Amino acid sequence: MTTSTIIQTIVALGIVAVALVYVLRRVFKTTRGQGDCGCGCGKDCKCKKL
Repeated sequence: MTTSTIIQTIVALGIVAVALVYVLRRVFKTTRGQGDCGCGCGKDCKCKKL
C-alpha cells in the first residue's frame, strides 16, 4: 500500500465515522423526545403528544 492509499483510507473512515455519530445522535435525540420527529413542525410539535 502506498502512502496516498493509506491517507485516502483514513479520510474515508473518518467521514464514515462522523456520519455514523451524526445519525446515532439524531436517532437518540428523537427517541428520547428531544428532537424533531420529522413532521416539519419543529421541536415542540403536537405529533409526539398524541
